[in-house]
Amino acid sequence: MSKTTVPKAVVVAVALALLSSPVSIAAKDKTESHVTVAFGAGLNTAQPGNTPNHHVLPQEITVKITKAKKLDGTVVFVPATVNFVVSGYHFIWVYNPGVTVKTIQDHLADTVGLFIDYNVNVFAKGVFPGTPPAFIDAGTNPSGVMNRTDSFGFSTPGRYLVICNVRPHFMDGMYAWINVVDDDDED
Repeated sequence: MSKTTVPKAVVVAVALALLSSPVSIAAKDKTESHVTVAFGAGLNTAQPGNTPNHHVLPQEITVKITKAKKLDGTVVFVPATVNFVVSGYHFIWVYNPGVTVKTIQDHLADTVGLFIDYNVNVFAKGVFPGTPPAFIDAGTNPSGVMNRTDSFGFSTPGRYLVICNVRPHFMDGMYAWINVVDDDDED
């Protein structure tokens, strides 16, 4: 009996067709409670104008706070989570709702040095890119400037501004918006 083999190109074509099916597209439209975002592209060069590295993808992020029932029947809220895959020398700062790109831009004239020092209405900060190795797993990641993942949890709906606090990166447009919604906003 002879064996029939299917060329790899056919398998890939079928897989791509299935991924683009209406069922798959509908699933992508649903707001998730946990998302992963690219923060930089791995080109660890620090000069202004390095647009291949100075971006957040996507620049508009929507994530949902969900409700869950415990075994005793009580309802609890599960925070929405955004995981930033940081590639290169970046410092994530997330601001509370109300802080805008213009707010930060207006403050740049008062900023001296490599980092933006606008500490008003800060929701959270990521790992400082100059963190000494003793505070990180020195065996596998000897420095905070290496690639890493910074995760943030959100329990309150709102529109949060996230920036790269490295001044030249922000000036190149390295910022994004996190839209946190809850189950009731999903309708």
